[in-house]
Amino acid sequence: MGTGNLIFEAYIIIFCLGWCISSLILVNLAGRIRKFEKESPPELERWPRLSIIIPACNEAKTIEPAVNTLLEQDYPDFEILLIDDRSTDGTGKIIDGIAEKDARVRAVHIEKLPEGWLGKVNALNTGTAQSTGEWLLFTDADVHFRQGTLRKALALAEADKSDHLALLPKPTSSTFWFEVVISTFGAIFLHGTGAADIGRPGSKAFVGTGAFNLVKRSAFNNTEGFSWLKMEPVDDVGLGLMLCISGAKSSFAITTRDVSLVWYPSIKAMFKGVEKNIFGSVANYSLIRMLIIVAFIWAFAFAPFVALMFFNLLPVFMLGIITYVFMASGAFFVKEKFGQKFFPLLLAQFGLIIVSIMFLRSGIICKLKGGIDWRGTRYKTEDLLAGQRLNMGALRMKKSD
Repeated sequence: MGTGNLIFEAYIIIFCLGWCISSLILVNLAGRIRKFEKESPPELERWPRLSIIIPACNEAKTIEPAVNTLLEQDYPDFEILLIDDRSTDGTGKIIDGIAEKDARVRAVHIEKLPEGWLGKVNALNTGTAQSTGEWLLFTDADVHFRQGTLRKALALAEADKSDHLALLPKPTSSTFWFEVVISTFGAIFLHGTGAADIGRPGSKAFVGTGAFNLVKRSAFNNTEGFSWLKMEPVDDVGLGLMLCISGAKSSFAITTRDVSLVWYPSIKAMFKGVEKNIFGSVANYSLIRMLIIVAFIWAFAFAPFVALMFFNLLPVFMLGIITYVFMASGAFFVKEKFGQKFFPLLLAQFGLIIVSIMFLRSGIICKLKGGIDWRGTRYKTEDLLAGQRLNMGALRMKKSD
């Protein structure tokens, strides 16, 4: 047998075994991560005041229906701060109208972005400074809440004696292939953040979500604040990192019903949406690192399929079959626990390819532009690198200076 054949077979064996191990890891993660809907925390004797902070930039189509689901909540003491971040589509007028109708809502308008700040992070900072609650909920302008979610979330955080509760909702998907991409993206997120270890003694894991980051004000005040994250595009996970560094205790759960959103309306919109953050957080704005990671992803993604093409090499062919059995078992387990669809989970190989193309596109555009465009502002790569706090690709935490 030639050297080339040995190398090729070694590639198939190593990466197919990698898929088998990944499937076992996924089952382990899913088994240890809590489902919010199954939690039954005891009612609190006193409900602390809650400030809900929603940054919004050109969210005229989504913000009012989303805010209405919050105004219908039965939580006894809360305020909503709607932060209009330089919108040009009528968002400002909409939030003014909401505030006029309900005294629990305050409209805050940002006309000018301070030097050295990302727009969303500045909006979060502005809302936090003007809030009055003992607890802070950072959420987005397209997130919907089922009745009772706020009471349950506060009760769960208090029962866990946590300073931070992050909930990851299952986004609504419009097509089968979009479901494949979302399922794959979710698995990468859970594995990359070590979400199953959140809150465990001695764990260095951290997590955060844009849809639902609930933080105790006293714990937030012990961090360096949003000024530390002012140039971090992945601000939601960055908040979790900042709390972790300060010694705060976090909790995490997946929600499949009580918190919902349409993350992106289509795969095309997702390509545009992740353009701002996937290149920096995974490859640290390095094209060489990006190409190495993409090459590894493609080699990993195609290995089981290639194994099935070698009918004449029975051991390799059987390894391909075994790999798909492991993948199907993992997909079935996740389906049963979290109500996901089976086949989108099973087709994670193709999801990885699509996500890697998003990654490539993000890197190429960033390099051509010399930075990223977000909320109508261009931010230079050198400034983003100087303020970067999160690098998921290098699996490291950047401590404060």
